[in-house]
Amino acid sequence: MIESNVWENDGESTMSRRSFYFALGCVLTWGFFATNLVSQATAEWKPGLVSFLLVGLVLPIVGILLSSFSRVAIISFIGFNLVVIPFGAVLGPLLAQYELSQPGVVARAALLTAAVTGMMGLSGLMFPQFYRNIGGALFMALLCLLGVRILQMFVPNLQNVGFVDYAAAGLFALYIGYDMWRASEIPANLDNAVDVAVSLYLDIINLFLNLLKISSDD
Repeated sequence: MIESNVWENDGESTMSRRSFYFALGCVLTWGFFATNLVSQATAEWKPGLVSFLLVGLVLPIVGILLSSFSRVAIISFIGFNLVVIPFGAVLGPLLAQYELSQPGVVARAALLTAAVTGMMGLSGLMFPQFYRNIGGALFMALLCLLGVRILQMFVPNLQNVGFVDYAAAGLFALYIGYDMWRASEIPANLDNAVDVAVSLYLDIINLFLNLLKISSDD
């Protein structure tokens, strides 16, 4: 989902494609483990507006930029952690609220997210021509979704329009496939694996949040 220079990286391949995907999987696994660990620790946290913006917006943006522009794997990994750890902090109270009102809903949404992620990730490797042709459409759809989400903040009647969550889940599922296809096109090295993990992490987290909303409404 990140439109950054990682996808135009002119670095050299320093590992096999299989090792590249293994490294990508390891980084993502650590990311979701860290997010889960921090979210459990912050379940009762009640952040103010400034704290929420700092942790939930400023730090992740710094992390994304750090990872995107660095060509050193360890620096990119620090940037990755500046995304996944703050996200875990702000997700903690939200997930606790969902779990309190509907026990088990978070686990169900997580399992569904894992299944969809696996299928869409494979599709990105199996159908490269399809994903090669839909990048512009996905970006336009993302802009439209952003506009709708902003409207929902100010128009109460739009906040419970269920099909928006389904459309958003479908969009981020497609982005997982799209980013996996793009990952297959760039040089296989550790820094790129970390950079791609940031993008896929954001795709998957957004998919999870929309599936969680859908599951809680059913």
